[in-house]
Amino acid sequence: MRSALAGAGDDRCSAPPGGECVTGGTPARPGPAAAMSTAMNFGSKSFKPRPPDKGAFPLDHFGECSAFKERFMECLRDSGYESGACRQRAMAYLECRMERQLMANEPLEKLGFKDLIDEKSEAKPEKL
Repeated sequence: MRSALAGAGDDRCSAPPGGECVTGGTPARPGPAAAMSTAMNFGSKSFKPRPPDKGAFPLDHFGECSAFKERFMECLRDSGYESGACRQRAMAYLECRMERQLMANEPLEKLGFKDLIDEKSEAKPEKL
């Protein structure tokens, strides 16, 4: 619909029938797009990506630890995906990755395997 600001016989309004006329470079009536653009302006806040907590590590392209991974996955399937039952295999898989520099070396205690390490040391007979 033509704006009342544009005269009835005004040739300067080139809006299609049902559209809005622009007079003096501004719309006679702001449309929904104008309201949307101001509503979507969230100010100066912007998204700043950050790296993962443990950092990125390369994929095992050469399958150096695939046997450990397969044993772990088999254990998960056999236990009904109860990960607690497969912690020994998970620890072995992570040790493999660390030995081959496929992830950062971390103490296994920090990765949640302190109880398994304590069990290993108790099971080993002391050497005299």
